[in-house]
Amino acid sequence: MALATYAVVRAGDKWTIKYDKQNYGTFKSQQEAVNHAIKTAHRVGEKGHNAQVLIQGIDNRLHVEWVYGKSPDPPAD
Repeated sequence: MALATYAVVRAGDKWTIKYDKQNYGTFKSQQEAVNHAIKTAHRVGEKGHNAQVLIQGIDNRLHVEWVYGKSPDPPAD
């Protein structure tokens, strides 16, 4: 089964979630984008898919932030 990867990346002075070569949403903070990405990845994981969230670090490299089935459940709304 393919791995669904949601990457939280900087978009100018805001943040976006990149999935399947497309950007989704515009968020004021990295944490806001991370929370949204984790919730989305968690829903995908519950449907039986492997899912992870990556974040863009200060070094501009992507780092694993969250993995379905290994990381805690997403924060509640």
